[in-house]
Amino acid sequence: MRKRIPASMVLSTLAALSGCGEESNPGTGSTVTLTAPAIVSPNSSAPLSDRQPLLTVGNATASNGATPTYTFQVARDEGFANIVAQQSGIAQGSGQTTWEVNEPLANNAYFWRARADLPSVAGPFSGVARMSILGIGGPGEAVVVNDSLMDGSTLAIERGGGTFTPEGWRVESNDDFLRYEVPTISEGYVQWQNLGLTPQGIKDSRMFFGMWDPEAGSFRTNAFRVNLQHAWPPDHNPPWIRLRWISQGEQEDGGYNFNNWDPTRVYTWRVEWGPDGEDELARVLLDGVEVIRLPFIHSYQPATHWIELGIQERRESIIGLVYRNFAVVRR
Repeated sequence: MRKRIPASMVLSTLAALSGCGEESNPGTGSTVTLTAPAIVSPNSSAPLSDRQPLLTVGNATASNGATPTYTFQVARDEGFANIVAQQSGIAQGSGQTTWEVNEPLANNAYFWRARADLPSVAGPFSGVARMSILGIGGPGEAVVVNDSLMDGSTLAIERGGGTFTPEGWRVESNDDFLRYEVPTISEGYVQWQNLGLTPQGIKDSRMFFGMWDPEAGSFRTNAFRVNLQHAWPPDHNPPWIRLRWISQGEQEDGGYNFNNWDPTRVYTWRVEWGPDGEDELARVLLDGVEVIRLPFIHSYQPATHWIELGIQERRESIIGLVYRNFAVVRR
């Protein structure tokens, strides 16, 4: 005859295995529960330049008044199958608990979460928060230009108009531009931030940025011409964001249809280029997300490398647009 197991023993065993955020209190026979921490920051698609960001949660609560420690996790996927950084035993702060990610993160999008822990119980995880890293000057990279544009000055070799504000350099007319000259960069990227973009722009206000070689003719006929532009409706058809890449006279075009701009929001742009296997590749990232991917054939090697915010020869700078945190990086 099989021995009958008491129901109380079954329930006790199931509770011990469940990991449900409760622990038994032997002195009273009751259980201790933990609430989930609340996400505070960061939780946004707006990129962070800090490769070891500070993650913050609102504190959890233990039903017995105990002070828990915390576990933080950072992953490449929302299901946390690919965890890239984590740490346990973090002391609780006053009202909020923070953790500085313990190793530099590569440029990419990430998910993070946290939970509270007591010695014999792990509480439930918080909700899942998003963040993206888009810093400059990572391993193997050399920062050539780093110009905040928020201190009333610029590192540009030439400035045509515009106004310096605490938020950055503001375009006042279609003729305004900033021009930088850098050593020839055949592999690297430019990065900057904008605010003031609207879904319906001003007629003939189109050019974000350009690169060209003044030794190879005018901008319009240049053999090393690159420009990123906004095609405002209703004067143009989609795609609303357009990249033109001309290297050694060979032209390639790519685009992206997004146009739901918020003029109060800061957008981060990155235009990358360089070898990709046997060919070359240009990419445009908006807030850390690739929006244009454009293969091309010939290496980008201008004799004189000019980079412009707004383009003097086109006279199509975007009126009302504010630029800040401009950087040029060689790989």
